[in-house]
Amino acid sequence: MATTSTGYKRNKHPIAQSFFVDEINGIYCTKVDLFFAARDTSFPVSLQIRPMVNGQPSSDTILPGTHVVKAGTAVNTSTDATTATTFEFPEPVFLKGLTDFALVITADSPDYQIYIAQTNEFLIGSTEKRVDRQPVLGSLFYSQNGATFTAAQNQDLTFNLHQAKFNNETNGLVALKNASLPKHLLAPNPISVEATSSTVTVRHYNHGMQVGQTVNLSGVDSAGVGGITFANLTGNRTLTKVDAFGYQYTAGAAADSDVIGGGINVQATKNIPFSIIYPNVAFLKPNSTEIQAGIKATTSRSLGGTETSFRKQSSFNDLVLNDNNEANEIYMVANAASETAELGSGVRSMDIQLQLISEDNNVSPMIDMQRASAGLINYVIDNQTSSGDSIVFIEETDARGGSSVSKHVTTPVQLQEGAVGAKIMFTANRPPSAIIDVYYRFANIDEILADKPYILATEETSNPVDENKLTFREYRYLIGGQGGDEAEFQQMQFKFVFRSTNMARVPVMKDLRIIALSV
Repeated sequence: MATTSTGYKRNKHPIAQSFFVDEINGIYCTKVDLFFAARDTSFPVSLQIRPMVNGQPSSDTILPGTHVVKAGTAVNTSTDATTATTFEFPEPVFLKGLTDFALVITADSPDYQIYIAQTNEFLIGSTEKRVDRQPVLGSLFYSQNGATFTAAQNQDLTFNLHQAKFNNETNGLVALKNASLPKHLLAPNPISVEATSSTVTVRHYNHGMQVGQTVNLSGVDSAGVGGITFANLTGNRTLTKVDAFGYQYTAGAAADSDVIGGGINVQATKNIPFSIIYPNVAFLKPNSTEIQAGIKATTSRSLGGTETSFRKQSSFNDLVLNDNNEANEIYMVANAASETAELGSGVRSMDIQLQLISEDNNVSPMIDMQRASAGLINYVIDNQTSSGDSIVFIEETDARGGSSVSKHVTTPVQLQEGAVGAKIMFTANRPPSAIIDVYYRFANIDEILADKPYILATEETSNPVDENKLTFREYRYLIGGQGGDEAEFQQMQFKFVFRSTNMARVPVMKDLRIIALSV
C-alpha cells in the first residue's frame, strides 16, 4: 500500500468539507455527526479536522485531538440520511473564530457511501423540493492521496457540528490539591548507631521534617543495624533532633556496637519545604476569557527559626501561573500521615484554585490537566551557633570545614610573592533574618593550607539590613589592618558562611573581589 511523503495512504480516497467559524472569539467543538448510506464492516472510517491553507485542507496538519476512528460495525446507515454516526472528540476542541477549517473523512474501502447535498438536486424523499442554496459557507473537496484536494463548488457534505455552550454568568472553579508524597529512597547505608545507645541517626538531606513529627521507615536490611533488629528500627518513629542532613529518633533497643548500615533499599517519609512555587499549567485562553489563580499553603519551620508550622492559610492568595511566586516565609507540602495528624482527615497541605472567567458563552479557558504540575523551590540554610543547632556540630573555624549547611569556599590561591594582609569586597542583599560570616586562613609556602584553621574576619563597614530584595550594599573587610599586621603568607583561602532564621529570606552576594596586600 503506497504512501505519500506526508504519510497518507494513497488508496484512502478521502473527502473533505470546509466550514467557516463565524463566532468572533471562536467555539469549542465537541462532536460531529455524519450520515452514511453504506458501510464496510471490515474496515474502519476516520474523521479529522484540519486547518485550511490557501483555500484547501492542509495536507500535513491535523488539529490535536480531532482524529477519531470508528469501526465499520459502529457506523450507522440509512436510506434517507436521518440516522447519524457520531464522531465524538476525547475533549472539546477549540476552533479559532473567523477562520476556515475542514472535516476530512477517510476509509480504506470504496464501499463506504456518505450523503452530500448538491445544488439543484432533489431533496431525499422529495420530487418537488430541490437544494436551492449551499447550506454552509464552504466547499466539498475530493482527493486521491489525502494531500491534494480538488473543490466541488456545488456540493456540500451532510453533517452536524456540535459546539459547547458555557454559563458566562458564573465563574468556573478548578480545585487542585497536592498528591500524596511518595517515600524517598535514601542513599545506601543511611543509618548509624553507637554502642549502648538507642539513638538512631538517619542521613536524609533536605527532608523537611521537624522535631516531634513521625517518620516512617522501611526497607532496612532484615538483619538490622548494630544489634538493633529490623522491627526496632522501622515503622513510625518520633523525631528527637533534626538538621539539614538528617534526623535522629529513639529505637526500641540499644545498639551493641558502632555501625553504619541499613542497606540500599531504605525508604522514609518526607515533607517538601518551599518558599518559591512555579505553577506549571498548560492552558488555552481565548479572547474575552481570563484565568485567576490562588493558593492556600501550609506553613513550615526554618532549620534555624521559630515559626509556627502546620498553620494552613484560611483564604486564597494570588498566584501567577507559569512564573516564580516567591514568598517571605517558608511553606511545605507534607506527607499524608502528617497532613492527617496535623490538619485533619482528608485535608491536604496545598490547595490551588483556578477561576475560569468568560464574557462569551461560546468560549471558556481550558486547562490541560495532563500537563499541570508545580515546581517547589527551597533555600537550604540554617543558623548554627551552638551544638544544639546540629546533630553533629562543627565550628566554622575548624580546618576541615564547619557544619553550617550554606556556604561558599573559594579555591586556594598561591601567591607569587608574599603578602601581609588582604582586602575583601563584595556587594550583598541581607534581609533582617540573615547574617554573612567571612572566614580566612593563610599559610606560608612550606605549610599545608588545608591544615590551617579558619579565622573569623571583622567587617569594616556597618551595613543595615534591607527588606527590599533589590537593594545591594558594599561590604568591606581589611585583614591585617592598615599596616599589614599578618605574618607573611604565600597561600590564602576564604569562606563565606550564610545564616538565616528564615529559610525564605536568605542573603545574596555578588561582585566578590579579594586583593592580597604586601608592604
